[in-house]
Amino acid sequence: MIDSLNKNKCTGCSACYNICPKDAIKMKEDRAEFLFPKIDYDKCIKCNLCEKVCPSMSNQECLEDRFKEPIVKAAWSKDENIRINSTSGGLFSELAKGFMKEKETFVVGAIYNKEFLVEHYITNQIKDLELLRQSKYVQSDKKNVFSEIKNLLNKNKRVLFVGAPCEVMGLYSFLRKKYENLYTIDFLCLGTNSPKVYRKFLETLEKIYNSKIKRVWFKNKTYGWNLFSTKVEFENGGSYLKDRKHDYFMRGYIGKNKFYIRECCTQCQYKDFPRIADISLGDFWGLGKKYPKLDQDKGTSVVLINSQKGKVLYENILDNIKSYDKNIEEALPGNFALMNSPKLDERVNDFYIDIDKMSFDKLINKYCKYTIKDKLRLIKSDIKRFLGIKEYL
Repeated sequence: MIDSLNKNKCTGCSACYNICPKDAIKMKEDRAEFLFPKIDYDKCIKCNLCEKVCPSMSNQECLEDRFKEPIVKAAWSKDENIRINSTSGGLFSELAKGFMKEKETFVVGAIYNKEFLVEHYITNQIKDLELLRQSKYVQSDKKNVFSEIKNLLNKNKRVLFVGAPCEVMGLYSFLRKKYENLYTIDFLCLGTNSPKVYRKFLETLEKIYNSKIKRVWFKNKTYGWNLFSTKVEFENGGSYLKDRKHDYFMRGYIGKNKFYIRECCTQCQYKDFPRIADISLGDFWGLGKKYPKLDQDKGTSVVLINSQKGKVLYENILDNIKSYDKNIEEALPGNFALMNSPKLDERVNDFYIDIDKMSFDKLINKYCKYTIKDKLRLIKSDIKRFLGIKEYL
């Protein structure tokens, strides 16, 4: 049964939950509020479908049509509004818009719910793409979305699914057959974050600003793309804005001390090539060092075209984007997550004990302390920002 899977290998993809014919599997939270399958053995009929669709327990192959090495592009949307309001260069929005030009098409991606937690959402409305746009640094609750996608595919609807590589693999495993009308996009993933930690971060900010949250915006470009910021807006008009070097949440995620990624992310199965999805998107970090004209500090996407389907998707939007041919050797230096898994800090257990005792700002200041060298770098960075000097990631 699925609950025999070692916890540190479970990605929480929800394939098992969606496949169970007797509703015997529920996704239950652990201490970090990551979701894991739990079986009700009074309902279970031991059909073993949960094991058959689990990417970590089965040996399903879905990459036979993937390119061994991707076609690499540096690109951004010609629409300045899309580019500035996107995490990178706005390629997801352009790909989704291009896909939805045809009738009977649906796009599936992550949105914030009313509590600003994250879940997957299906839409056939272009206006909804604003909800799906931008990175959301917490694991998505996918609920019944795989089953809903299968129903659409069986009705010959075209579906574009967007998620982490493990989520894309979970969908493929759940479907158990190839669908020509299914297209997928994944992203260069450093690891998915704990909903509990993320919620604690937001609760602390609400107390500090004495107001409910109105909007969460990770990788905001107020200080530019390279020095991206976390911006949280409040109903009382207040606003939290800290760049990647000062933001409490990012310090425990992209800093040298990582405390709240899911354990399976430390041994991710979906690095290297071939990639899982038809297209992979990310930030083309470091590109400006060699090609200054390709980094306007507004966001430049790295695009990995991994299949013929991906090539069709990309060629469909060429009129709406700036696109430059690159190679994988140019993309690798700035994207550690493309080939490597992160490591959790050895103090992670203490961190989760303290999270219920401390406000988030104090928690991060305890576990992600700035060294003297760190403080000097921050001062130097602040001076550069004041003088308008571009600082590459």
